[in-house]
Amino acid sequence: MYQAFYGLNEAPFTIAPDPKYLFLSQQHQQAINHLQYCLREGGGFVLLTGEVGTGKTTLSRRLLEQLPENTQVAFILNPTLSSQELLATICDELNIRYKKTGLTLKYLTDKIQQKLLKNHEEDINTLLIIDEAQHLQPEVLEQLRLLTNLETNTRKLLQVVLIGQPELQQLLQRRDLRQLAQRITARYHLLPLTRKEVAAYIQHRLTVADCGRPLFNGGAISLIHKISKGIPRLINLLCDRALTTAYGNNDSVVNRKTVLTASQQALGSEYHIMPWWQKPQVLALSIAANLVIVVGLAYWFGGAGQVIGADLAQGHEPDKTVSVETSDKPVASNSEVDAPANAIEHQATSADQQVAAKTSEASSENTGGKQTTPPNNTDIGANAELQARIELLEAKLAQEEASKARQQNDITTSRVEPLSTNGTQSSDSLDFDLSQLEGVSEELLAKFSQAVEETAYQQPVKAEQPVQVPSLVNMPVWLQNQVPSMQFEVHIFATDGAGWVRVNGRERYEGDIVAGDVKLESILQDKVILSLNGEQFTLPALSTW
Repeated sequence: MYQAFYGLNEAPFTIAPDPKYLFLSQQHQQAINHLQYCLREGGGFVLLTGEVGTGKTTLSRRLLEQLPENTQVAFILNPTLSSQELLATICDELNIRYKKTGLTLKYLTDKIQQKLLKNHEEDINTLLIIDEAQHLQPEVLEQLRLLTNLETNTRKLLQVVLIGQPELQQLLQRRDLRQLAQRITARYHLLPLTRKEVAAYIQHRLTVADCGRPLFNGGAISLIHKISKGIPRLINLLCDRALTTAYGNNDSVVNRKTVLTASQQALGSEYHIMPWWQKPQVLALSIAANLVIVVGLAYWFGGAGQVIGADLAQGHEPDKTVSVETSDKPVASNSEVDAPANAIEHQATSADQQVAAKTSEASSENTGGKQTTPPNNTDIGANAELQARIELLEAKLAQEEASKARQQNDITTSRVEPLSTNGTQSSDSLDFDLSQLEGVSEELLAKFSQAVEETAYQQPVKAEQPVQVPSLVNMPVWLQNQVPSMQFEVHIFATDGAGWVRVNGRERYEGDIVAGDVKLESILQDKVILSLNGEQFTLPALSTW
């Protein structure tokens, strides 16, 4: 629908496993090299696993295109079969003629073995590829193992490639399948694409569809990677729907807003990114900040009210020159803090004078207007001074509590809107849903959207740092002479850290001593890192030293 508008000769983002659209990232190329090496060496079983949509089937189609001409392949896409049905399907794929009635496992097995021997005599390699192999029943897998028992002194007559999801690795850990697991000569696990690889993946598919210019800006690509988690199938669904949406809006380039809309339509609410202001943690922090502000203001006004109430209780109005500041200003200096205290001391002095005057008047009335000795005002002055000092301490305490409340308010507010280390807003705050804004002009909305996209595009992307460990062949001769002989027969790489290798006939894990004093430090996708006497070096995953 949008091909002509964008100058495409076909839809580039279909979910069909077309091998011409295969994007050979570093790990996909390593996977193909891994499989080809094992097939050349005549191994029995090869395992390729990966999450749903990572491109396992497409990779297997590319592998078929690169096989030698003297290879006969049986490709099984639906493995939910019984043992007898599986053997019959293999016969159909290898063009083996057999009776349709009265079938038995022995009869079908004999037919397949006769075909394998004939192919071997004619120098033809026989390969069996089973997709979605995680659905195979344990008894069917055991039947496959029995098929691979036919072998020569140098190679297996039937090679089997099992392709499936990570559940296949768990299935092969069953104790009753340990014999099959020991015959797997290589395992490779496909990982999702990185942010940089997603950009290259999208442009690769556009180029194959005869479109040389970029149709997705940087902000859109960042959001696609975030929503899809780097899964190629989800990337295809997102990009196809985004191009359809952009075509309907007459947009020549797909932006973040279009991708966000496309994610709701193509993937549903499970993959929809919620705007940052609607996230539960932001709402919780906002409520907590409001509570702190309310409590701080209540405490502030409560302390100020005690000071004013004390003035009214003494029979005079409070000093109107002293005002209560409720705005969020920096903490006052020492002279500003002492100002209310000076005002209170001045009020205490005035109170002493008023008390003395009233006492004098009362004495004059009692003596009939005669002059008498004035009373001793020492006790009255002491009480007034004590009251003034109490009020001074209360005022200082109220100001200290208000200052703490303002500081707590600043801290809570800063938590509500987190900033990244470079002073810009974090990446989560870029998930704006501009369609919810009302009363904003289209021109301002367009500028705001462009600023968000540019900010997302400029966010730094952490590049994957490869392990910089030299190969053993590049190490000094004295170290090479100290490394004992080793034969890496099986290599299992797993993202959960449960990988292992078989060295000299024994399974070894990370941290184990593999031979002599050589320690297995790490298991990577295509190699292993070893150490000897504090020196680290690498060897290929399947090699002999």
